[in-house]
Amino acid sequence: MAALSMSEYRTPLFWKRLAFIIAITILGTFIYSVGVNAFFVPHQFLAGGLTGIAMIVYYLTGIPIGVTNLVLNLPILGLSLKFMGKFYTIITILGTVLLSLFIDLTAFLADYHVVKDPIVAAISGGVVLGVAMGILYRYNSNTGGLDVIGAIIKKYYNLEIGYVVFALNFIIVMASAWIFALEPAICTLIGMYINANLASRLVLGFAQRKAAFIVSDKPLEISDAILRTIHHGATLLYGQGAFSGADKKIIFAIVDLTQVTRVRHLVEDIDPHAFVFLMNTTDVIGRGFTSPLAAGRNIPQSIRYTCDEKGDVVPTRMWQFEMDAEAHPYKGEQTPPKVDQK
Repeated sequence: MAALSMSEYRTPLFWKRLAFIIAITILGTFIYSVGVNAFFVPHQFLAGGLTGIAMIVYYLTGIPIGVTNLVLNLPILGLSLKFMGKFYTIITILGTVLLSLFIDLTAFLADYHVVKDPIVAAISGGVVLGVAMGILYRYNSNTGGLDVIGAIIKKYYNLEIGYVVFALNFIIVMASAWIFALEPAICTLIGMYINANLASRLVLGFAQRKAAFIVSDKPLEISDAILRTIHHGATLLYGQGAFSGADKKIIFAIVDLTQVTRVRHLVEDIDPHAFVFLMNTTDVIGRGFTSPLAAGRNIPQSIRYTCDEKGDVVPTRMWQFEMDAEAHPYKGEQTPPKVDQK
């Protein structure tokens, strides 16, 4: 996160943002604490990170987890201030203190043994902790400890926090297997894996979509079909064939998972020899996904499309002429219509 200037700290937007992150941090750390004490502590599993080390100390000595967690996090605050800035450090302090407090306040949950089966407890705990960490990560909060290390690595190396923290936690789990037993360590790994994947999924978003790249000799007709049949926009990228040296228009479009089959059928009907490849994408932002598409006569002004009397989107005469010329290039010379936007 970029450092904030002193003037930015005095703005209403800063205080509004801080209040929101404080509320998220309270919610996330409380859910995390419930998950630790209700599912992990009764079976001597580890939550990972410095909290996991604090749990090892608790299992061996009986010292409260929250107290040890708070002490272990003190050196991390210096790293947070150096690499992540003052604002992130404020949130780190808040998250560390709240997590340590909530873990000790909810310690009584461990006495109830909510889930008897170790595997089910590992899965349940992983889900609860994953939800908590996903909420915190998505809104740039954290619980201190390895979260800060993960955030620093993400900032400088662009690696997802959930997977970075999981890799660091693996070392802690191997140590616990040597200190205690192999079975709790395996269950801990199961819980951590679910935690890391669910946290990353919450950060990236569940609404997965597909990015389609289509190389065809009929790019105008295919892009027109995507726009008017599937009602998603398309972008024409200009490229060149490496072998032929011929200029090409490459169609780029983002579609929902439910529309992938329709895109394939459209492309096959128009150009059976087209080259198509799809890529997973998440957190698509913009018109048609997080903001509504313009419809009917409210569509933006375009030299290619307009509305007919029924309000349907139709190509202008000039654009229809260009698409026809592309679809039937051997019909001889044709006279383009006058540019009248209709």
